[in-house]
Amino acid sequence: MNTESEITPLHFLREKIGDIRSALFFSQNNDIIKMPTSIITVLRVDDDGCIWFFVARPQQYLDAFEKEFPARLDFFRKGRSYFLQVTGKAYIVNEKDASVEELANVSQQIKENAMHELVLMKVKIYNAEYFDNSVEEKSFWWNSFTQTIQRWFFNSKLGYKPYDLKHYSFAEQDYNLKRA
Repeated sequence: MNTESEITPLHFLREKIGDIRSALFFSQNNDIIKMPTSIITVLRVDDDGCIWFFVARPQQYLDAFEKEFPARLDFFRKGRSYFLQVTGKAYIVNEKDASVEELANVSQQIKENAMHELVLMKVKIYNAEYFDNSVEEKSFWWNSFTQTIQRWFFNSKLGYKPYDLKHYSFAEQDYNLKRA
């Protein structure tokens, strides 16, 4: 059971993604035809750790693209002291899928028009890297000295928090992080 002081990685990522809301979407497959890089706006982050969004429909037929491929989302916004880089598996969602109906409460005509110009996608989060630029080094000379030595030898960054979400299941009611 979650308490207010206990924050799961998914809850933390959902909060940060909801704050930024826009990202650069990169297809990372090696196919000849791949989804173009585009700026996206997040519709929602579900309990399974999937980020849902629309991209502009490419000029090629959708059947020419792989339905599943590796992808990266770079979340950043001017004025924020942090940024996120999310990698995972992207899925092109079929227009006939029931999840399309769940995303928006708009008329059927608007949905049909949007689906002719847009493609619904979801990215299953496997890895998320969070970097907070607002973390300041301690003024105590010994802490400063040891942090400098660590950065020289281990290339560590202050405020850097990697999250590996590939092996976790977020379908649990209480969001306990258990191995799948």
